[in-house]
Amino acid sequence: MTQAKQMEAAATMTLVGTVYPNRLSRVGSGIAGIVKEIEVRPGQRIEAGGIICKLNNDVLTLLVAEAQARLAALQARRDELVAGTREEELRRLRAMRDEATAEYERWKFEMDRVGQLYESSESNPKEYYETRAEFVTAERRKIAGQARYDEAVAGPRKEVIAQATHEVAAQQAIVDRLKGDLAKTVIRAPFTGYVTLRNTEVGEWMEAGGQVIELAELASVLVRVDVPESAFPFLALGDTVRIRVDALKRSFEGRIRHITPLADPTAHTMPVEIEVENSEGSLAGGMFARVTVPAGPRKNVIAVPKDSVVERDGTTYVATVALGRGGKPMGKLLPVTLGADLRDWIAITSGNVDPQMLVITHGCEGMLPFPVPVEIVDKIGRPVAMPDGGGHKLLGNGPTKSAEGT
Repeated sequence: MTQAKQMEAAATMTLVGTVYPNRLSRVGSGIAGIVKEIEVRPGQRIEAGGIICKLNNDVLTLLVAEAQARLAALQARRDELVAGTREEELRRLRAMRDEATAEYERWKFEMDRVGQLYESSESNPKEYYETRAEFVTAERRKIAGQARYDEAVAGPRKEVIAQATHEVAAQQAIVDRLKGDLAKTVIRAPFTGYVTLRNTEVGEWMEAGGQVIELAELASVLVRVDVPESAFPFLALGDTVRIRVDALKRSFEGRIRHITPLADPTAHTMPVEIEVENSEGSLAGGMFARVTVPAGPRKNVIAVPKDSVVERDGTTYVATVALGRGGKPMGKLLPVTLGADLRDWIAITSGNVDPQMLVITHGCEGMLPFPVPVEIVDKIGRPVAMPDGGGHKLLGNGPTKSAEGT
């Protein structure tokens, strides 16, 4: 139990607004194809990442397999080049080089012998030129054999390896693109929400970018109001405001999330969005709401703790207590109009709560809108006397009903 008190708060005004989903997405297909499966229906809740729709993927599956096979072949070729010449190939080329060298040595010897004979006129020109031709051929074979062996020892040129590496990278990009297209044949929910519209059916052709469903996120909602330009200087992002939803006969707390600093030139109002937690799912898009926003300079107001406020059947009350006839404490729910939010306190704008009026902050749920006897107890349940002091309003006697307030 505590007392109402004067506090400084901004003037407020109550405006009408509409509840909107925090996010509304027209989920589209990233690829063209025929719809194979679609199970979601309007009104269905779907988790983030949940499957919305599947497109036929037979052709894409084959294209991915083909591209992967081509990639494997290019990778094998690149790896072969990077590894260099095998030892078996080196031995073969070394043997061919040695064979060519031996052949060269044989014809070199023969060329020296025939040349001497030719100079001494003991050999004819035909034998000399045939021997010289064989010698030159053997010399060229020796040079070619040595070159092939040296090339094998050095391995592939770095430019050839680079070319093979780039071919692998290009094919990898093709595989990744095709895999990405294949993944797009399964269309998933981008966030948790409710399906509000379904735009396709099984067997229909879906164009790339075509709309599959409309998805609304309602874990939190945005209440949109048009605020007069006179109130604009008193609004700030993050301010706590109170929202009343008549359909639910309930009030909610929200925080100003967006303020658009561009007034409608006709109505001279500015759009403001207030975010409201909706974990219970009680708020739905399109609901009518009344929003109390700051609208003027700060001034002294009467305020009570939020714990003393009770909402019942669409009416807001403050749980009060005072001495009745015979000096017994009497509790009563007093209908009020709420004003600005003051953290743990809230302003009362109806004018029927006086400073220092005693209000109950615990155990208000069982109280009634007319005076009933209550027992005042402390936090551990021990009876205590009513506090002395001015400002207590005597409440008229009513039907006897047990209640509790602390």
